Amino acid sequence: MILVYLLKVSACVLLFFAAYRLLLARLTFFNLNRAYLLLMLLVSFGIPAITLENRHEVVVASEETSSKIAYNNDGFMEQDNENVVKSVKDNIKWDQILIYGYCSILAVLVFRMLLMMVRIQVQLRKHAIDKDGDIILVDKESTIKNCSFLNQIIVDSSLPDDEQRLVIRHESIHVQQWHALDKMLANLVTAVLWFNPVIYFWRNAIDHNHEFLADRGTVRFADKKIYASLLLNLAMPAKYSVVNSFSKLPLKNRIMMLYKEPKNVKFQKLAYLAIIPVLMICCMAFVTRREIIVAKTANENLSSADAPERPNVYAMRYLNGNIKVNPNARPAFNEVVPVLIVDAGHGGKDGAVAALDGQKEKDLNLRAVKILKEEAVKRGINVILTRNSDQFISLRDRLPKQQATAFISIHHNAALANTAAPFGGIELCVSKLNGNIKAAEDLGAGILGKLKLLNGLAVKDSLKDANLLLLRESKVPAVLIEMGNISDAKTLDYINQEKNIRKISNLILDGFVQFSKRGC
Repeated sequence: MILVYLLKVSACVLLFFAAYRLLLARLTFFNLNRAYLLLMLLVSFGIPAITLENRHEVVVASEETSSKIAYNNDGFMEQDNENVVKSVKDNIKWDQILIYGYCSILAVLVFRMLLMMVRIQVQLRKHAIDKDGDIILVDKESTIKNCSFLNQIIVDSSLPDDEQRLVIRHESIHVQQWHALDKMLANLVTAVLWFNPVIYFWRNAIDHNHEFLADRGTVRFADKKIYASLLLNLAMPAKYSVVNSFSKLPLKNRIMMLYKEPKNVKFQKLAYLAIIPVLMICCMAFVTRREIIVAKTANENLSSADAPERPNVYAMRYLNGNIKVNPNARPAFNEVVPVLIVDAGHGGKDGAVAALDGQKEKDLNLRAVKILKEEAVKRGINVILTRNSDQFISLRDRLPKQQATAFISIHHNAALANTAAPFGGIELCVSKLNGNIKAAEDLGAGILGKLKLLNGLAVKDSLKDANLLLLRESKVPAVLIEMGNISDAKTLDYINQEKNIRKISNLILDGFVQFSKRGC
C-alpha cells in the first residue's frame, strides 16, 4: 500500500534528519552536508522499496494428503444480506477518501510550485530593465530581486555598483553549483511528504546550506564586515521557495557561520560516520522481507534410477512456480469432459471489502478466477465463468443453469470493525442445507486435501458450514473458497503474486480432477 510505504519513508526521514541536527548541522563542512542532505533524502525513499527474499527449500511427501470431512465452528463473514454489503461499502469509502485526499493535496502542491515558477517569469518580464547574459537588472518596484532563479541572476538596478558586484558573485555560486536542482528536488519531496512536518525542516536545511556555500565563496574576495553589513541591509522575508535569495530572514546562522573557523577538522569529520548505525537501523526496520518457500516432493530428491515411473501428462511443478505443459499431452479427460463453473464473488456496484492496498475484493476475485481458467485450459478442463468482467450479477443468476460437474465460488476474507479477525489463510465452505451435501463434502474434502500441499499460506484443515444461497440452492456440488484475509499484510503480499495464485489454482484443479474421476 502506497500510504504504508510513505509512512516508512517518513520514519527514515525523521531518523536521518535527527542525526543531521544533532551531529552535522553546526559543522562547517558545507559540501559534505549538502551531499548528506541530498543523498539521505534519496536513501529514505530507497530503503522501504527494497525487498529481500529469503528462500527455504522444503521437502514434502509426494503422497496425496487425505482430508477427513470435519467441520469447524469459526465465525463466517460472507453473508447474503444486502445491508451488510452497504455497510462494507461505506467502510471502503473512508479508505478511498484517504488516498484521494492525499493525492489531491499532492496535486495542488505540485501545481502551486509550477504556478510560482510561471509567476516569477511574468514578474521578470514586467520589471526587467537590462539583461547581460544571465544577469537581469530589475527596477526597484520588483518583488523579485537580488536572487537567482535557475540559471538567471536577478539584481536590483538601484544598488550601488560595488553592492551589485557582491550580489552577482554570491548568486553566481548558486548557479555554478546547480543549487536550483537541489531546490527542485526538495520541493518535490516536500509535496510528496506534505503530511510529515520534518520534511519542511529538511528543506530549510538545504536552503541554509546553499547560503553557507555561497557566503563562503563570496567572502574569499570581499571583506567579511562589509559583506555582513550588506546582508543585513538587504534582508527581506523569503517569498518564493524556488529561488535562492541573496539575503532572507533569519540571518543569525549565516552571520555565525561566516565568522566560524573549523577546528580539529579530522576529528570533526568522524561525525559523518554516525550515518552508518542510523543507516543500519533504517535498513533493519524498514526493508521489506519476504519468505519464499520452495516445495519439492520427496520423489524429486531420488535419482532417476530410483524414482518411480510417473505419467508424462503434465509437468506438475507449480509449487516451484514453474508451470510447464506438455504440448503433446492428452487432455485430462478422454471421454466425458467435465464442466467446472467458477464464480467470481461480488462485482459491479457490489465491491465488497477492500484490501490494505486499496484493491477491492471483487477485483481480486475476478483476477483469481481468470488465472484458474487459464490453468484449466492448459489441462483440458472446461471452465465456465459466471462473470468475466466487473459487472453486478444477482446471487440467483449466478447459480448453475446447465449440467455441470461442480460449482466453485471464489472470495477473499477481510477484517471488519467490531468483528472477530477472520482466519488468515484459505478456507472452504459448504452448506449442510444443500440436498446434495455428500457430493459437496467430497468435492470440498478433495480440494482441501490438495491445498494442504501449499506452502507460504495457511489452509484451514476442516470445512466450514455456511448458510449461503449459492451453496444452499446449487443443483450441482458447490463449494465456496476464501482465498485469504486481505486485511493481513503477509497474506495480501502472498496472493498479490500471480505465481502464487497459479499454485493455488492448480491445487484446486487437482482436487476437482480427483472428484470428477470418482464419477460424481
